[in-house]
Amino acid sequence: AQQYCIHSYQCGEELSAVEKNMREYGIQIKVYKQEVVWEKTLPFRQVALNLMGKSVNPMELTGEAMNQDLFLGNALEKKNTTLVFVIYHNCSWIAYFFGNYELSSHMAQKGQEIVEKSCSSSFLVANHAFVDGLSMLALARKTGEDKWKQSSKRPIEKMKKWAMYAPSNFEHKFHLLEAESAFLMGENIIASRNYDAAIRKAGEHGFIQEQALAHERAGIFYWAQCNATLASHHYGQAHDLYLKWGAKGKADHLRIHCPL
Repeated sequence: AQQYCIHSYQCGEELSAVEKNMREYGIQIKVYKQEVVWEKTLPFRQVALNLMGKSVNPMELTGEAMNQDLFLGNALEKKNTTLVFVIYHNCSWIAYFFGNYELSSHMAQKGQEIVEKSCSSSFLVANHAFVDGLSMLALARKTGEDKWKQSSKRPIEKMKKWAMYAPSNFEHKFHLLEAESAFLMGENIIASRNYDAAIRKAGEHGFIQEQALAHERAGIFYWAQCNATLASHHYGQAHDLYLKWGAKGKADHLRIHCPL
């Protein structure tokens, strides 16, 4: 049940259905006194609630499912490194989704320290590298600091390798990282091609949340090129896909902060 719920979220299943399954399975697992196993699922459920717009602060994992400070403090006290990594990873993702790249990178770095010392789910580690690279590239463009550009090379190389062996899971992620890197370097034709490839491949393989994200990043790219027509198209597609995924909170955030 734990793995089913986590992977259904990671693979882009509709969020209200994912959250409902997590809630209902959680009730059953308590009956069988398996709460320790179930704890790993709670950060994913809270992320789903935040994306759905059902939290006070969308960039904090505090709400119906958990309290971020208490949950993290308890995991650190018990030296549950797997759970600590899951919390940091989800904190990083939710911060990136809502545009706080500094917080996203900070949380990703904390997660990376655990990855380098221990092992965790390979798919989760790959998703961690994905958001780590995205936040670094966003900060490189925002701050102009070369350290972010240099640091982003490692997750891009990792994703390139993973995409070779499991293209259905990682090819679109690699294309989006390449697009963001090309955007940073001013290689606009390469960036455009990679945004298109990321959007197409994410759609083909059913990752609706990352197809939406690729459209959103493409919108940012085309707006920076003063191409309002293409920017409007991609922002609109991103908004519609976020709604289809069930992420009303994220869709509303995009609508409010869209520069058009």
